Amino acid sequence: MFKAEEWKVKGLWQKVKEMWWYFWEVDVNDDMEERLSSSDKRWLLYWNFMTCMGVVILILIVTGINNFRISRQNGRDVEEAMSMIATYMASATKDEYDDIAQTIRHDLVFSEYGEDIENFIQYIPNTVETCHTCMESYPAQALLVCANTGQFYSLDLYDIGENPDNSSRGGTIMNFGYDEVSQTNVHITKSPDQKTGYAGIDRGRGIVSVHRMKAQFCDDCIRDILNTVEHQLIEEFFIFDTEKRTFYPIDDGTTLQIGDYRLDIEYKDSDYRIDIHYTSE
Repeated sequence: MFKAEEWKVKGLWQKVKEMWWYFWEVDVNDDMEERLSSSDKRWLLYWNFMTCMGVVILILIVTGINNFRISRQNGRDVEEAMSMIATYMASATKDEYDDIAQTIRHDLVFSEYGEDIENFIQYIPNTVETCHTCMESYPAQALLVCANTGQFYSLDLYDIGENPDNSSRGGTIMNFGYDEVSQTNVHITKSPDQKTGYAGIDRGRGIVSVHRMKAQFCDDCIRDILNTVEHQLIEEFFIFDTEKRTFYPIDDGTTLQIGDYRLDIEYKDSDYRIDIHYTSE
């Protein structure tokens, strides 16, 4: 068995040698001019090889020059950004730091990365242990969620499975919340007997901390939240449909149908109002 395999290898090697000899050497005693001479073949092979090497070297030189130019431009951009930040901070008084921070966020960071904010925030590590929007079940169909704290507030007028006929709720139900990062107040008033309610969002500084979001929501949920606002600045609060697992931004003049409820959003005097109506009969 071994000898048979050895003979096959030797036969293959002998055939390769014959082909090599025929290509390079057979023309030595060949007076016909139907094929290239061995010297012509070597000359063509040599110059083809040198031409390919020259093209490769030229490509490497051009690529290196381009990378060098890009690196220099990036360095100038970073230097300009740091100079801008230093100028802002050096010229700010104690009372102006909040305004300066917001100016830097809007004029510097988001003007540069506004169209690709997802890639921008990827450099902040995600430290969340329990994502507030990845739970298996929720006590409500529509939730008002705070981006900075992960706290959510029910917009439902009735508990899951309840309706006006079998609900034990009555009178007026009120709930309050506060986001210390953006200094935004939330107050929710519900009247189950009348099948209506509303949520008021009194905005403060309008700041959303990506660091805090990375500690409250997983990267998949943050990506979905960014998709709702087309990778632009997000608001302090957003609406979450717990059944469809869908996020909605709070936009003026928007009407949402979530489960048994219709939400009418209105923006007035820098604040939002969400009117809640029970629509299932």
